Amino acid sequence: MLGSMKTAVVGATGFVGSHLVPHLVASGHEVIAISRSGRRRPEWGDGVEARSADVVDGDLDTALAGAEAVVHLAAIPRESGGRRFDEVNVVGTQRVVDAAQRIGVRRLVHLSVLGVADDPKLAYLYSKWRGEESVRASGLDWVVLRPSLMFGTGDGFFNLVKTTLRWWSPGVVAIPGDGGARFQPLSVDDLAIAVEKSLTDHDRSRAVYELGGPAYLTYRQIIDEVMRVTGMRRLAVGVPIPLISALTAVTDRLLPIFPVSHDQIASLQRPNYTELDAFERSFGVEPRPLDLSYLGA
Repeated sequence: MLGSMKTAVVGATGFVGSHLVPHLVASGHEVIAISRSGRRRPEWGDGVEARSADVVDGDLDTALAGAEAVVHLAAIPRESGGRRFDEVNVVGTQRVVDAAQRIGVRRLVHLSVLGVADDPKLAYLYSKWRGEESVRASGLDWVVLRPSLMFGTGDGFFNLVKTTLRWWSPGVVAIPGDGGARFQPLSVDDLAIAVEKSLTDHDRSRAVYELGGPAYLTYRQIIDEVMRVTGMRRLAVGVPIPLISALTAVTDRLLPIFPVSHDQIASLQRPNYTELDAFERSFGVEPRPLDLSYLGA
């Protein structure tokens, strides 16, 4: 077991970073918080040094200078605003790996996702797979974490469901297929525990962990739970996946603010769950059950 260390978190101001950085500080680590803007979050305190660097074209050697370990979180789940999977999720990851090796960092914890696929037809999952390949081919003491959907204040997926219900579902909400796609939601605060243990436990070197929460939920059950906590009632109607796929192929081009992309619909065919005891078996902590009460605020 390694002691506290100076850890650079790349992508520190995003959803996961906003939960991870305070956890690392509370666990006794010094943190270099790296983001494109270099901004500080008010809750960070004095134990955090904010630095700016873009994984696509920034000076990562300078941004990572002084770090003993790196946590790489920076990624995009959907292409928008000129940001592309290849440059951020693939090349960006490779640049972080290369910079870490150049400046002598040994430990790297890389955040991936469940369902990564060596399949170019699934653009996001393929980009995450290729990013993983950069990590796994490196000479670093790496750990790869593949969580299912993550929930917590500021999350992407569950807040997107809430937004879809509020603005895109007047009385009716479309469910892809029969709504049976299965997920295993994991608390972002439990993921922070896994990251910290991956940093400090030397025996975890060069390991891949697939992680989920304590229960499986279908897409339809998730919609029902978001409606329950927000008080927004809608009629859930199953729509054939080929039809939704055809619709999103059009909206990707003509209506980029549409809440779901063509690639995200295609990705539903990939499993997004693992064994129910995977988290506790790997990290010795029983993961928290799904709690979306923050969506009702």
